[in-house]
Amino acid sequence: MKMQIILLYAGQYDMTDDSGKRVQGTSVNYYFNTDLVAEDNVNGTKGTRPAKSSCEFQVMGKIKRAPALYDAEFSMSIGSDGKPVLKIIDLDYISDVQITPVPDSLFNAKQEPDQKPDKKVS
Repeated sequence: MKMQIILLYAGQYDMTDDSGKRVQGTSVNYYFNTDLVAEDNVNGTKGTRPAKSSCEFQVMGKIKRAPALYDAEFSMSIGSDGKPVLKIIDLDYISDVQITPVPDSLFNAKQEPDQKPDKKVS
């Protein structure tokens, strides 16, 4: 499965677990929501929570910059808890992104609560 993401963070790890087994990978945080429009979710939460995933150690070599827009290829498996797990298996850099505050001058003082202000992602 392929989709665009905003990659926020990536870091490699290389350690030994409690049983002495070597564990390597790349930890990533990203947004599925690439337009970053303010969201009022049906469950009462606000905004977009970043996803967190672990992927192969070598994926770090594909990460040029962060935050940035990437085409991501995912694989899906079932975790030990029986829930589906998405794992990034490949990334292709598209462009940098810049997350900037929206100036007060762009907000209408009488804005209705259900209107969504535009946020700039370039």
